[in-house]
Amino acid sequence: MKNLTLAILFVATTFLSFGQISHDLEIFSEDGLKFTLILNGRVLNEEPMSNVQILNMDKDYVSAKIKFENGDIEDIVKKNLQIANPTTDEASRNKPVTTVYKIVEKKGNYKLRFASRSDKKIQPKENVIVQQNASTESSKVKIVINW
Repeated sequence: MKNLTLAILFVATTFLSFGQISHDLEIFSEDGLKFTLILNGRVLNEEPMSNVQILNMDKDYVSAKIKFENGDIEDIVKKNLQIANPTTDEASRNKPVTTVYKIVEKKGNYKLRFASRSDKKIQPKENVIVQQNASTESSKVKIVINW
């Protein structure tokens, strides 16, 4: 009976751990160009920003489209933007990560380039400070979205 209870507890813990994987994604423009980010057909920021951060995504890959405020710049489309860790190591693959991409200009064309990926650092909610001040111009530079 004790072994059965331990086995059930182990299976339940395993299933719960799979449901808790949530990644963060940040996309920013090196030149400060403002853009609208569309992931899987969902417009994430109605007002164009130069930095968009999405928290707690449950997706490993997304279809991304970046529409620039300046209509003269061609949209960037990535059909399989990778967020999760690409490793084959099972333990590392199932960890939540923070992934950063940057928009860079190369020979007059704008591209989305991988910048970094690291294990997600989870902070207790009492240590997170969210500061909003709609009266300053800097508040229109970055937006943080909970997925």
